[in-house]
Amino acid sequence: MSPASAARTEPRDYYEILGVEPSASTDQLRAAFREAVLRHHPDRAPSSEIATRRTSFLNRAWAELRDPVRRLHYDHALESGNEAVLDWPLDADETTRPDRRRARRRVDGGVASPWHQPQWRSVAGFRVPAAVFLAGPAAQERWIVEHYIEGEDWRDHAERYWLRFAVRHYAERGRTDDWLGAIERMVELDPPLAEIVDLGVREAYVGLGEELRGAMVVAGIAERHGPGTPQRRWAERELRVLLGEYRDRHVRRGPAAARAENAELLLNFLESLELEPSFTDYRAAIVAHRRAKHSGRAAELVERVMAAPVVEPGRWFSLVQLLTESGQLDRASGLLAEIARGDHPEALDRRRVTAPLRRISAARTRLERARRRGTREPAAVGA
Repeated sequence: MSPASAARTEPRDYYEILGVEPSASTDQLRAAFREAVLRHHPDRAPSSEIATRRTSFLNRAWAELRDPVRRLHYDHALESGNEAVLDWPLDADETTRPDRRRARRRVDGGVASPWHQPQWRSVAGFRVPAAVFLAGPAAQERWIVEHYIEGEDWRDHAERYWLRFAVRHYAERGRTDDWLGAIERMVELDPPLAEIVDLGVREAYVGLGEELRGAMVVAGIAERHGPGTPQRRWAERELRVLLGEYRDRHVRRGPAAARAENAELLLNFLESLELEPSFTDYRAAIVAHRRAKHSGRAAELVERVMAAPVVEPGRWFSLVQLLTESGQLDRASGLLAEIARGDHPEALDRRRVTAPLRRISAARTRLERARRRGTREPAAVGA
């Protein structure tokens, strides 16, 4: 029979293996583990096989008890008598110890519990007293705000858990500058995309009318990821939505001069990001410039749109409408005639374009209305 198989053992729980009481603090556990590892090192033990097994058990006990959640589960099992035990190997001349089953006492009448009673709990990354933790979410949030948020400046923090909480705190209290600043500080730290999504970046900038500022932030996120990656696609979608919100709020609405100015700002911004303006962007800009009486700039943008290749069959009808709105009625009529003749057969393909004949009829109606308006306007000026 080998020495290992003949070695005597006795069952010990994890606390007994480390040589501490269940009420030991984390620092006490750590110190006990280090001391036990040195004491049972193979170089110091009579039997290297026993020392190796003991070291393995020490590591296992420490791995379980060093984690607060796993330790809590182990303590519950220990109190109910269902704890995991290990067969601790004994030296040949070592005697077994008496059963050390601990009494299950409650914390009442001022009697201290022998079990580990952590005084702190973790809430959203913050340490809060156990009593506050048990009081519920509202009490937890008040305590965190009072002890960790109030009087603090987000510029001094690089902890993502702190910034996540601060973003929500500032938003709920309408602290606009701090809200956006904390968001941008968080984005600078390059967290996982899920954390950025949870911040509600687009909603924050749209809600505060800071769409272009938000677009710059999202463009920076996109640059960190390679083309075709999920993170890049998400950022590009968010970027287009932010710019679309800016277009709808500032280019399609407001005083004529401001609309034209904002239209140019949007086109320049897209150019700086190396993004091609969409047809909707061009159309809004053309309408804005026409209302501001910038006919030359409007005509220039029309030519830019007309020179672009048509990749969508339905776009032919959109071009007719754009020329009509731009006052180029003869050109619009000519393009509509080309479509009706079949010069652009894809525009009449019912599988690719919904109700093409109805679209032709609607385009003719708009053209007639535009011509009638054009004949009335000179008379009104002469009057």
